[in-house]
Amino acid sequence: MKLRGLALGAILVLLLSSCALATGQERPTDSKLRDGINLLLTNFTAKHPQLQTWDLAAVKKQISLPLPKGLATEAGWTLEWPQASTKELSRVVIPWTILGQYPNKFALDSTRYSGGKNVPDSVAVEIRNIQLGSDDFFAGVVHLRYSTINPAWLIFETIPYLPVTDDAYGWAHVDQGKWKVIDFGTAIVGCGKVPQPIQNEFGMGCPA
Repeated sequence: MKLRGLALGAILVLLLSSCALATGQERPTDSKLRDGINLLLTNFTAKHPQLQTWDLAAVKKQISLPLPKGLATEAGWTLEWPQASTKELSRVVIPWTILGQYPNKFALDSTRYSGGKNVPDSVAVEIRNIQLGSDDFFAGVVHLRYSTINPAWLIFETIPYLPVTDDAYGWAHVDQGKWKVIDFGTAIVGCGKVPQPIQNEFGMGCPA
């Protein structure tokens, strides 16, 4: 709880210290992006030191240079360094909650699936809490879509903010008003657990 309070406090400092909040598709300044990256690094080092694959000194030097332009995606402002060394960050996504801006349009973080229909924010928050708990700055939960065949099922994707794991997706089901994540992973997720017509709706398949 103390760490979460410090993280939330850091967000408030970032927001209040800005001269003006960026809006829409405006690229955040390097300074704001750099502050966001540092917050993600601090949180990650405190919660997941065993998963860290980069050298912090190398990363500090990396982000002290002009940052890539990047682009707005659903998960946040996404930066990539195609030529990054193994000691540096190859990709980082700074979530919109840290940046204090919310674009009215954005690129998809992946095109793993299509179909379905939009999920309301209240359900999106519930799925995020189920999947990530209090680990606010580990990954974004995005691209949530109800099945049009049976809206008691939905699909979602997780996008790690720092390059520590692959993008993954999962299936959730609601029963008596309570959502539960049925399966989660990187491939052939939900096989034997999610009805095949619903899998097919999103272009997913299972081994014969």
